[in-house]
Amino acid sequence: MTLDDYNSFCASLPSTSHVVQWGGAHVWKVGAKVFAIGGWSEGKEPFVTFKCSDIAYDILKEQPGLRPAPYLASRG
Repeated sequence: MTLDDYNSFCASLPSTSHVVQWGGAHVWKVGAKVFAIGGWSEGKEPFVTFKCSDIAYDILKEQPGLRPAPYLASRG
């Protein structure tokens, strides 16, 4: 996935808006609520943080290469 791929996908969703903030992160919102944050680490590997349902979270956190966002530590 490239940054353009990420932004194109998020832009295709209804009622979304885009802003670059927090040191260059590409932040996507519906209304004033953030649903996805994308950026690139110092390496070439992308990182993307997004909101998901509790069920999706339980499945995704077990997948190789994925981890919960550090600021969501309260979810376990």
